[in-house]
Amino acid sequence: MENEKSINDWSNEEDEIDLRELVLVLLRNWRIILISTIIVAVGVAVWAAFLPNQYITNTTAVAARSASGTGQMAGLAALAGINISSGASEVNLVNYVDLLIENTPFCEKIVEREWVIQRLQTKKEIKERAPIVYDTVTLAQFWKFAKPDTTIPNWEYKYKMAKINTLRNKKKKFMSIEKDKTKGTIEIKTRFENPSLSYLIHEAVIEHLKQYIESDYFNRYKEKRIFVAERMTEAKENLNRAEMYLARFKEKNLMAQSPLIILEGDRLQREVMLQAGVYAELVKQLELAKIDEKKEATAFEVIKEADFPLGPSEPNRKMLYLIGIIGGFFVGIFAVFAKEWVMSIIKLA
Repeated sequence: MENEKSINDWSNEEDEIDLRELVLVLLRNWRIILISTIIVAVGVAVWAAFLPNQYITNTTAVAARSASGTGQMAGLAALAGINISSGASEVNLVNYVDLLIENTPFCEKIVEREWVIQRLQTKKEIKERAPIVYDTVTLAQFWKFAKPDTTIPNWEYKYKMAKINTLRNKKKKFMSIEKDKTKGTIEIKTRFENPSLSYLIHEAVIEHLKQYIESDYFNRYKEKRIFVAERMTEAKENLNRAEMYLARFKEKNLMAQSPLIILEGDRLQREVMLQAGVYAELVKQLELAKIDEKKEATAFEVIKEADFPLGPSEPNRKMLYLIGIIGGFFVGIFAVFAKEWVMSIIKLA
């Protein structure tokens, strides 16, 4: 026991010595750490100063209840004696909003449209309360696109797609949509170097999504109404036919008491009741389908409206400065240990 205790004490003492030596090494080379911190921090500060300001406009929304088309149609079809495969699930376009904003015709409208944007003012202009100046530009002009090379084949198409692909650029995130599956929300963002351009394009994106999805909902309501109306016509014919069969059967077997005849009469009566139930349900569903078709469909319900970006959203220069200072400090520590390691090798040599 005493031996084990002495070994542990010796081990702890060695750890304390090593830690003390490390601290002493750092203190002896404090100039290296200080210089490294200053160099890295200044470098990061210069880099951050040249980063362009980004103005972000965002809307948070939740998907509205989708149009009840395929599911109810399948139920009505089953009621009417028709089997529709349940494997065909209804497509909800709200789940694909990130693809809708990459739609080529929509992106082409965005890049070709002329936007009336507010010119950014300098600090001096803001202080002197200079009048606001507006510019009318397309995105190609705002991005200062080079003039197209008209000598290459299909230059018009290639030039158009170059502008569209710039807008779609995943790294720059001019237009982006983030989905939160846990909360069930979607966040629609636009990001540009001009606040009014960011806000105007954001409004255009929201309007595009609403029109596209609500149009899809309206078409589904219309298809449902047409389907129910067609099935109601067939159900009415089936009901009339079943009633006619029952009436003729009763006329022919008015006084008959045979068990088979009574059983057949009950079967025909049940058929009439079944067809009457189907017809009544379809009449009700047709009225509901007409109401659905007339009411306004909602693509998504906005939780947080978009606000005009009064100040730059990115980059967070204060955070970058802090990262530069911390990073420079650790670079200095690494440089000290690298120096000590090199010196130890030289001494051993």
